[in-house]
Amino acid sequence: MKRRGLIFNSRPNKTAVFALGLMLGLCPVSKAWADTNMKDSQVVAQAQKKVKGQVVDATGEPLIGVNITVIGGTEGTITDIDGNYTIGVPAGAKLKFSYIGYKDQIIDVAAQTVINVKLQEDSEVLDEVVVVGYGSQKKETLTGAVTVVSDKMLKNKGTMSSPLQAMQGQVPGVTITRNSAAPGDESWGLKLRGSVSANNAEPLIVIDGVAYDGVNALRNINPSDIQSINFLKDASAAIYGSRAAGGVVLVTTKQAKEGKARIEYSGSYTYKMVGLQPELMTMNEWANAVLQTCQNDGQPDSYSWVKYAKMALANEGKYIDLDHSANPFAPSYSDVMDFVFMDTNWQDVLFGNSYSTQHDLAVSGGTEKNLYRLSVGYMYDDSNLKWGNNNNQRFNLRLTNKLKVFDNFSIESVIAYNRQDQVAPSQLNRTLTSSYPQPGLPASTIDGKPYSWGTWLSPIWFAELGGDNKLKVSEINISEKFTYNINKHLDVVANLGYNSGVASRDIKKMAITSYNYAGTKINTKADGYKQEESSYEKTSSRTDFYSMAGYVDYHNTFAQHHNVSAMVGAQYELKEYDYFGVSVKDIQNSLETVNGAGLVNLTDKHGTKWHEAVMSYYSRLNYNYKSKYLLEVNMRYDGSSKFKPENRWDFFYGISGGWRITEEAFMKNIKWLNDLKIRLSYGEVGNQSGIDRYDGTQFYKFESQSGAYIGPNKGTIIDTNGKIASLGREWERIKNYNLGLDFSLFNSRLTGTAEVYMKRNDNMLINVSYPGVLGDNAGMSNNGKFRSHGWEVMVNWSDKIGKDFTYHVGGTYSFNTNKLTDIGAVSVLKSGFVDKQQGYPLNSIFGLRYAGKAQTEEERQKYLYRFLTGNTIGLTEQNFRLGDNMYADVNNDGKLDQNDIVYLGTDDPKISFSFNVGAEWKGFDLSLVFQGAAQRTIFRTGDNNGNEIWRIPMKALYLNTSNQSVGNTWSPENRGAYYPTYSNKNEINDYNYQASSWSVEDGSYIRLKNVTLGYNVPSAFLAKTKAISSCRVYVAGADLWEYSKINDGWDPEASRKVSAAGRFPFVRTVTFGLNLTF
Repeated sequence: MKRRGLIFNSRPNKTAVFALGLMLGLCPVSKAWADTNMKDSQVVAQAQKKVKGQVVDATGEPLIGVNITVIGGTEGTITDIDGNYTIGVPAGAKLKFSYIGYKDQIIDVAAQTVINVKLQEDSEVLDEVVVVGYGSQKKETLTGAVTVVSDKMLKNKGTMSSPLQAMQGQVPGVTITRNSAAPGDESWGLKLRGSVSANNAEPLIVIDGVAYDGVNALRNINPSDIQSINFLKDASAAIYGSRAAGGVVLVTTKQAKEGKARIEYSGSYTYKMVGLQPELMTMNEWANAVLQTCQNDGQPDSYSWVKYAKMALANEGKYIDLDHSANPFAPSYSDVMDFVFMDTNWQDVLFGNSYSTQHDLAVSGGTEKNLYRLSVGYMYDDSNLKWGNNNNQRFNLRLTNKLKVFDNFSIESVIAYNRQDQVAPSQLNRTLTSSYPQPGLPASTIDGKPYSWGTWLSPIWFAELGGDNKLKVSEINISEKFTYNINKHLDVVANLGYNSGVASRDIKKMAITSYNYAGTKINTKADGYKQEESSYEKTSSRTDFYSMAGYVDYHNTFAQHHNVSAMVGAQYELKEYDYFGVSVKDIQNSLETVNGAGLVNLTDKHGTKWHEAVMSYYSRLNYNYKSKYLLEVNMRYDGSSKFKPENRWDFFYGISGGWRITEEAFMKNIKWLNDLKIRLSYGEVGNQSGIDRYDGTQFYKFESQSGAYIGPNKGTIIDTNGKIASLGREWERIKNYNLGLDFSLFNSRLTGTAEVYMKRNDNMLINVSYPGVLGDNAGMSNNGKFRSHGWEVMVNWSDKIGKDFTYHVGGTYSFNTNKLTDIGAVSVLKSGFVDKQQGYPLNSIFGLRYAGKAQTEEERQKYLYRFLTGNTIGLTEQNFRLGDNMYADVNNDGKLDQNDIVYLGTDDPKISFSFNVGAEWKGFDLSLVFQGAAQRTIFRTGDNNGNEIWRIPMKALYLNTSNQSVGNTWSPENRGAYYPTYSNKNEINDYNYQASSWSVEDGSYIRLKNVTLGYNVPSAFLAKTKAISSCRVYVAGADLWEYSKINDGWDPEASRKVSAAGRFPFVRTVTFGLNLTF
């Protein structure tokens, strides 16, 4: 049977019960508590009647340690290990049942002798303590913009590569993105209230009081070990000073609970189905598109691709072996051994369904003096790529221990070991290029061997036989917290932290032998065949992080109503990094060592070894009057080794205040309004991401065996590191403004938060250009300016219908935008994707304004007459055809040029939202979460326009592309078509498909992010097992449905760079899970 609360190995005696009462702050005074020989079932002498019963929670599970008192009397007791109680009461008594985290109940005894009680959880009480920087605060007196995510959001989600996966789109002001579904390479991104600088400003991740670098720190932690994740989004983050520009994420892991040993197991199996990806042309569609393209471009019937397409149509499902047939294209195609015309769907060949699994086991318990929790976890995530070795494994071990050495001195220890083993094809970039082969070419030979056609090798074999890229990451995290209570008003806390991470990577690239389609002849001309190009690379790195922090915390109440707390402390952090790598050519495939007959190279000729340190002094002051008027000040003085002594130190601070309006006397009669609080804050935090590690110091690269020849050897030269030293750089300072509103209505059934904020960065680090005569590049200078603003809302409603049915609905909505007001550049707009454009948001897209298609010859001639002369957009008379795009003269100057380029949007969504609904009934529960984004503009150019083959149908005749244009190209009979007529001419395609309001897409979407159906087995049934106290089974689905206006076939969340790992389609998953407690 599941037991809640503090569990003892035997029925509690008087001393244990008294200690429990003190801890709960609910210990009554009565004669019964003074009698050391009196048992719980006994009653005081004055009792006139005995009442007994059982106290359970909403699911029927016993609650241990519930405090039961007689209102107006001295009688009292607590429930035992089975939730039972017995108490003596006088006539006409009323009993009060109270338990931390649950709503109080008052029951009139009257003539009853058996009173069974079901307590309901009080969400307000459960959330009343919020973890903040270097401590915790009551939620009711919190003045900062802090969003708390409990472990409930992380449960029942199956395999997760990162806890961010469970929170995507559901936390207001928090933007979580992913770029791939490749195991271990999802590239999760995290921003709190958007960007604050053109330079990188990731949130600071703090796990159990120890800081970590970057969002990747979250991928190694087991989500099942997390108790809560708190997001500090405004001046509340100022307590972390120079590293709080992007906000702060505080992760608190699960702690031990007092009681007998408790064993918890959770396991899940997740079935991963291939999600959205473009549909490809069939061989017939491709061949006809080739013929149409060649006809549009005026190619003769003798043109090789005209002949090839006709041959494909005539020989579908067949092949021509040139050992037995003449080459119909001679002397062309002299390097091929056959012509094969199989209708190959490369999407189906490359990707298929797969699975993942997660298993977690935790043991916890202990006494008041010594608490422990030991957890182990294992995750296996397989790939949807069918070829080669591609998976990710994670191993987690975490031991938490709290030792109460004396009544006023305790030690909390956390020791964790995390291991990640990831493997992927070493030549994945050659398997998943930015295009697909033509549909006629087969994936393999008749007998299943690697197939090649001329120099082209079927891409699947780069993954299957091209070698592995193995990554192993091991982490050891140690955290020690010492707490000394000098008296009831003064505490001294010290934190020691040490993280050590070792990463090793083995990359083997092997030669591949391929054959003709019959499998009878080796193709020595195929890509990847040369043994001398095979290679082996081994790299290793080690990171060590040391942290020492200590603070004194004072808290007191004066004149009953003036609550004051003050905290002051210091912290020192040191990070060390060392890297080494070597590579060799022409290897022996069977050896896992650096071997080979070819050239041996160091992957980093100069070596990489560095260290950096930060010294800090910090303080927080809090004051409130009757928990009604609230004031908080956060301060930090940081010094960084990155700067020269002149600019090393800076002061950061945050000031916030709050007013709980509902605590005013004039609000007491408004019964439907339970809580209303206004918050206001201002703070200044720092960012140093644009600063070199040894800023202000001129370093030189020392290279032997290079330079001019001197006799038989090369002379040694000394070269600079490419940047001019500067003493003038300083921290970026980000100014945060925030106005917030917290509310609770209708007996706390309706709760919510609303925020509006603004951020200013007036000394952003930007690149500065100096005359080339200086020889080197200049470092960055604090001359830039950046602005961002937004607002966010979160609303939840929960209620009960009848006795057993409860439900909840809620949602979040966030808006954020930014503007580079000054980056020291002229504001000339450039067509396409521009990551930094003065006067516009980051990652903006610019282009022409679409004005329809040339439908008639008269319309075509009129357009040419007006805009041909002096245009700079690629318009030519011979290449402008009927059905081609026309563009607007935005500034009405009679010309089409760069002055007509307009802002088309940003690749970063300005709006994110979510909606959730759920219900519980007699052990069953159902929940649904919808998530989406809006005001995102997508222009999938890729790197160096690498995605043009996807965007421009028939740009490369020899490659396949998406079928979105089939039947949707302009013709006199199809004037309403979306696409212009096919062409293989660069001049025509560059004109039609340049960035414009026609070629970009609306990236807005909504999707069913998660749906979960679960069942909790009744405790009465489990009690018969005498071993299992709780059991839950569930099935959950993720990303099962979406709606968007995107036409290119990619998932709406996919990045604009759809290549390599980004080519992995996002998956739809169904998870089957089991949770057990013993």
